[in-house]
Order: sequence, then structure tokens, then C-alpha cells
Amino acid sequence: MTSTATNDELRDACAAWQDGRDGGSSPIRAAARVLTGTKHYFEADFIDRYERDASANALTMARAQTLLAALATSPTRDGEGWAERTGFGSGWVGRGIKSGAQDPQINAALNTGFITMPLWGLSLDRDVARSYGSAFLFQIEGPFPALPAWEASGLKSDERELITGGRYAVTNVARGPEGVVVMLHFLDLVMPAA
Repeated sequence: MTSTATNDELRDACAAWQDGRDGGSSPIRAAARVLTGTKHYFEADFIDRYERDASANALTMARAQTLLAALATSPTRDGEGWAERTGFGSGWVGRGIKSGAQDPQINAALNTGFITMPLWGLSLDRDVARSYGSAFLFQIEGPFPALPAWEASGLKSDERELITGGRYAVTNVARGPEGVVVMLHFLDLVMPAA
């Protein structure tokens, strides 16, 4: 595969990822779970549906494989490093999650001390992260690999989205009136079996 093809594939995968949660990142995240044999950190019918649909879609599976492979060669930086590298943000990086029927399962997952997501998206902008939900606010501390989605796709730079993934240690959970703030520390990537 030539570097041009690789760049084209990465551009396509990032653009598809940024096409909204339902039509973009959710199917690709599901495909990454299928490829790596990783269960989602909570169970729901819609999660099962995404994984079934992704398994049957060769393009979605290929996009997930492209992003996982790109993450495997991505440098690791902390939030400040990614802000400096991209010219966006203040060093804060995280993801907001809205409240729903899955809340007890999310709390149970946090109590295990670990969260695993082969692929997921984070923002360098706290307001953007909170726009996706404020019941839980996952914040990353320390270095982690990432792909600045907008740099590859040329789209939606205002979302400041980093595509990342892996296994994370839950280092702190603070429950307050504005939601649950969860501090996570990246441990390692989750890759498809050879």
C-alpha cells in the first residue's frame, strides 16, 4: 500500500467518523469492538445493533481497521502536548456522556477501575465535550496516542476532536451536582488479534 493510499484511507475514515455519532463514529467504534473482540463498557440493544450492522459492512470494518492501525503508529502526548501540537485548546481533553438507562452500568464499570474502548472520540474543547452530555465527563490525564480528526479530513476543526482509544485506568471519580467527573489514565491500545 502506498503512502498516498494510506493518506486517502485515513482521510476517508476520519471524514466518515465525523459524519455524526449515529451515521459516523458509532458504527466505526462498533466495528473496532468487533475487530478486537472487546465488549462495550455497558450493554444496550442499540450497542448490539451497531455491532451486528458493522460486522456486515466491509467498508465500516475497513475504516475501523485504518484508524486502529494509524493509532498504533501515533505519538503519545498529554493534553497540553496535543493542544500545542494542534494549536487548539488549553490542555484539557475529554468526553461528555448524557444520562440514560445505562447510568448504573457505567457506574459499575467505573467501579472496576478500568474502561476499555478500542476507538472513541475526545475533544480539546470542554464546551464541545459537554455538548454531547454532562451526566459523565471523562477527562484524560497523562500521555495518550491520538489522531486529530480534522487534520486528516479537513472537516469540523471547531469540534477539536481527537480519535483515540485503548484501555484506561480510572484514577478518580468525583460525583457532584454537575455530574460525575471521571479521570482516566491511558494504559495501552487494544488491537485486533494477529
